[in-house]
Amino acid sequence: MGITELAGIIELLAGLIINVWIGAFGRIIFKKDDKTSRIVLRILGVFLLINGISRAFHV
Repeated sequence: MGITELAGIIELLAGLIINVWIGAFGRIIFKKDDKTSRIVLRILGVFLLINGISRAFHV
């Protein structure tokens, strides 16, 4: 397993963690849990998931 696959797995896990605990991260990062902070975190999490899948599995 090379560095590229390892980076992809880390991105995949980070995206999954962000999407699962989105409310907690919204309160920590933005000091509030509202619709705008959830949208920003959701976009970031989905972006990391897509990049992680493509990088880890060479899709």
